[in-house]
Amino acid sequence: MKNRVIRARSRSRALTCRVQFVIAAALVAVLSMASTGLKAGPGHDHGPEPASTSSPPSPRAVASSETYQFVGIAGGEVLVIYLDRAVDNAPVTTATLDVTVGDVASPAELQKNGTYEVTSRLLKEPGEHAVLVSIKDGPVTDLLVTAINIPKTDAQTGAAEHTILSHLGLPEVASFKAFQSAALAGGGLLVLIGLATAIRSRARRTAVGLALAAFAMAGPWPGGSTIILAHEGHDHGPAAGASNGNAPQRRPDGTIFLPKPTQRLLEVRTRVVAPEKASRTVRFQGRIIANPNRSGVVQSTLQGRYSPPASGVPVIGARVSAGDLMGTVAPSFVSKESSDIGQSLGDLDQQIALARTKLARQEQLQRANVLSRSPIEDTRIELAGLLKRREGLLASRIQPEDLRAPVDGVITAVKVMPGQVVSQADQLFQIVDPESLFVEALMYDQSRIEQIGEATASLGDGKTVSLRFIGRSRSLQQQYTVLKFEITAPAVDLNIGTPVLMVGTTGVTEEGIRLPRSAVAQAPNGQNVVFIHKEPEVFEPRAIRFQPFDADTVMVSAGVEPGDKVVVQNAPLVNQVR
Repeated sequence: MKNRVIRARSRSRALTCRVQFVIAAALVAVLSMASTGLKAGPGHDHGPEPASTSSPPSPRAVASSETYQFVGIAGGEVLVIYLDRAVDNAPVTTATLDVTVGDVASPAELQKNGTYEVTSRLLKEPGEHAVLVSIKDGPVTDLLVTAINIPKTDAQTGAAEHTILSHLGLPEVASFKAFQSAALAGGGLLVLIGLATAIRSRARRTAVGLALAAFAMAGPWPGGSTIILAHEGHDHGPAAGASNGNAPQRRPDGTIFLPKPTQRLLEVRTRVVAPEKASRTVRFQGRIIANPNRSGVVQSTLQGRYSPPASGVPVIGARVSAGDLMGTVAPSFVSKESSDIGQSLGDLDQQIALARTKLARQEQLQRANVLSRSPIEDTRIELAGLLKRREGLLASRIQPEDLRAPVDGVITAVKVMPGQVVSQADQLFQIVDPESLFVEALMYDQSRIEQIGEATASLGDGKTVSLRFIGRSRSLQQQYTVLKFEITAPAVDLNIGTPVLMVGTTGVTEEGIRLPRSAVAQAPNGQNVVFIHKEPEVFEPRAIRFQPFDADTVMVSAGVEPGDKVVVQNAPLVNQVR
């Protein structure tokens, strides 16, 4: 009986210790939650979890109409205004703006960078303020209504503490810190008492270890403040040094936030698309050649030494006219030719001497009235011909040949230097008229040749030229047909031999939405996309299906609807935003 009483008293003391231990551990945990440094996990804080690691953008007033897009960005008491045309996103710098913030109206001043600015004290007062914008640009007027929300600053909100009192809706008091310190000290004392009585059991030792760990996490006591950091993904917001919210960024839903300042910098332009009918196209390769009727070469008919004109050797790029002197070639002969000329001169000298002797004898007979006048005239004519032949033979040894430009144009090649000995086969100069050029194309598909009418050629640097079909060869050359086109409006900077990508139009028409090639970009997943201008600062990528139409446009068959506002300039730069 006595042993039963002793065991009952022991169980009662153990139960009392357990109760004391549980109370102390609960008190420590609750008070540690009340400390200012404890951060709750997701779903247990005072607000929604941030959507991204970027800080929110600056306060904005955004509005749009059928004519204009308005974005006002607040910075202190200044509202920087970006006004663009709604159709093509081009900046508007000729309008007059009257901006009303709250109930105070002020005219906006145009800045050198193409923006407008207006000042208002309300832009520094937290809260939502109505913004009314009156626009007048020549005969066009518009009225935009929007609002701007100015958030509270840290100095205004203060460092809010997530404490037990705030959870319970009780007012914060200055004496709470002292109460917390005393409670922590009492809770620690109770834990020590529980340890002294419950240390004998292994299970109790385990519980004591857990209690000590919880108590240690409560921080230095009495009066110590504690910071308990949650692991990644369970804190109250982004870490320090987050990126600026005004920077371009791709949102989780795939849309791109592109602030107006960045749009101005990248010169992003848009266009409202609509279906249109156009002819189908074929693609083939070609190269620029000279017009044979407006080009030529300069060659010598003699072998000799080249001498430049008084102005010097004509240089590449110089413009010349037909008949301009390009230089001279003094004839030079080899030893065999020199001996032949010497022999010819000797024969001529002998014949001239005989003719003079014959003429002198005939003149003497005529004075004696023995010979008539007719034989004397024949001899004189024979002598004059021999003398002329001798002069020509002598002149051929020393008379230079003039080299003259055959056509008007620009010198494209110079292959001679002063003093150079040239032959009849050498092309000394090449002259081309840059205002009349051809394109020679090679086409393997014989079935569509007869359908080709007009064509365009892409030079590879974004430039295109229009072509007019001239004709084609009627014989195959290595399984392709040669086509000739004339450049209708050639540019000055076109070069002979430049390869071009050609797109020819046929008589078969189709209907669809045409876009410039610059509007198509490649998404990270490899899809071809265009960007739809959904809001003044928001762009949505849209996957499309298209086929080439001509050298600088494509025909979209799916992905874009009529009336969509598509980025048609610098879309690849928009695609680089991450």
